[in-house]
Amino acid sequence: MDGANRKWVGTKNGAWLISPEGDKIIYRFTDDNSLLLSNDVKKIAIDGKTGEVFFSTAKGICSFRSTATQGDAENTHVLVFPNPVPPDYNGTIAIKGLVDDAIVKITELDGRLVYQTRSLGGQAIWNGKNYKGGKVSTGVYLVLVSDDTRTQKLVTKIVFISK
Repeated sequence: MDGANRKWVGTKNGAWLISPEGDKIIYRFTDDNSLLLSNDVKKIAIDGKTGEVFFSTAKGICSFRSTATQGDAENTHVLVFPNPVPPDYNGTIAIKGLVDDAIVKITELDGRLVYQTRSLGGQAIWNGKNYKGGKVSTGVYLVLVSDDTRTQKLVTKIVFISK
């Protein structure tokens, strides 16, 4: 089980990440569609702090950096990376060190909402796009974080740099 209460399952046919309710397949890894060394997965271990998932297979050990980490008791040691986001970056942006299931809002400096999500355990993931699917412009954006009771609140910044 990872920080978002999702279940990792290893089989002789690869590895699976199943939703907390058990009704959806989030990921399926095989030696054909991933860097999994063998479809025969013997054991799975998760580093809750980093979200890294380790697969012990018949042909060796490999790992995958997942999207969920264990939630913290407080929003301390929050890290946004990469930050600044370099030109032409197409990966995900991680906001980690959050309380479990935190509400994360990305806004422009004037307060206009760009994106909103919930953390997966203690980490939120953002693709750097707004609700319409467009990449955000060069600039400074606020990351507003709180828990449901609003007792754990935090504001940090993220910078996007275009060419």
